[in-house]
Amino acid sequence: MRLRFTFCVLILAVAVSGFAKDVYLSIGGSVGSFRTDMRIFNPSTTKDIQIQAYLLPVGGGDNSGVTPKTITVAKRKMVVYDDVVSSLFATTGLGGIRLSSSDDFVATQRIYAATDAGTLGQFVPGIDSASAKKTGVIIQLKSNGGNGQKGTFRTNIGILNPNNATANTSWHIYDKNNAVIGAGKTMTLAPFAVISPTELHSLFTDAGNADLSDAWVSFTADQPIVAYGSVVDNGTTDPTYVPFAEDTGASALTPPPVVTGKTLTVLEKNGNITVTGADQLGIGDKVTVTVTVTEGPHGFALIDPDGNDVIPEHFATNPGTVYTETFTVVSTGTYAFFCTNSACGAHTGMAGVFNIGAPTGNPHPGY
Repeated sequence: MRLRFTFCVLILAVAVSGFAKDVYLSIGGSVGSFRTDMRIFNPSTTKDIQIQAYLLPVGGGDNSGVTPKTITVAKRKMVVYDDVVSSLFATTGLGGIRLSSSDDFVATQRIYAATDAGTLGQFVPGIDSASAKKTGVIIQLKSNGGNGQKGTFRTNIGILNPNNATANTSWHIYDKNNAVIGAGKTMTLAPFAVISPTELHSLFTDAGNADLSDAWVSFTADQPIVAYGSVVDNGTTDPTYVPFAEDTGASALTPPPVVTGKTLTVLEKNGNITVTGADQLGIGDKVTVTVTVTEGPHGFALIDPDGNDVIPEHFATNPGTVYTETFTVVSTGTYAFFCTNSACGAHTGMAGVFNIGAPTGNPHPGY
């Protein structure tokens, strides 16, 4: 069962890597009165297409393990998903939506509040991953207090990392007189992370009493990202979506050096698995795993804190077998390892855990 699952994951990974188009709807949700409607159009005159749809929850966490839903769009047709988080993904909450296909398509969304009097919202175009940038600017932002008062506004900033890699980012806010405010802000965005729309003063805590009645925000990153502003009239609650633009006068951040050459040594004998080198591992490390089977036959599996296979699972191999695999550390937490051959006759004790960073619990071995 685990082998079949691992094989399916590998096939999916190959398919995803070959996608010709990757489009992001920067924020969506089904929370309280907040709703999101999605439309997808297939421009082909000759064939139906399939699209993989991923709901990427907000919170800044690693969303690389999200399981997609498959959407089929007939040729020259538009599919309709009202309240898409509920109707397609069968859940609630906020998140970005990733749409991937080997074929061309067009995707848009409308985000709005549903009230007894009707709806109030804004149109948001789908953003092709090729449009993400390492430098950006969001202008025409307003935050001048007086919630509920005529002539006053507030602004939220949302962020999305469309990469299966960590993005290191730096942010600055400028006041009405184009003066930079405070020391700026740095954020590390996990793979496919989504940052919920956040009010300017909450995002830039040192903005204080600066005049943000006409403000702008800039960012630099070491991976191309997507950002936007949502300016809300406090008197009417009317929102305006403000996309980011590339900041051609800024320099992208230099990616931090990747630490290479880390090793994880695994020794398997009857009744015991010894793993050494785990205490030296951290996020971003490229790790070579060497497994030596001295007695047996024994297999080996290594599971990350989310229950995913870190390396392809190996089943029972005979004494004297040595093999290597590699992986990159993308998550901190508790990792589990175990022998996959439960019929080896010496299985007691052939499981264990190690931590990279703070522990997160003990993933259950998948015998």
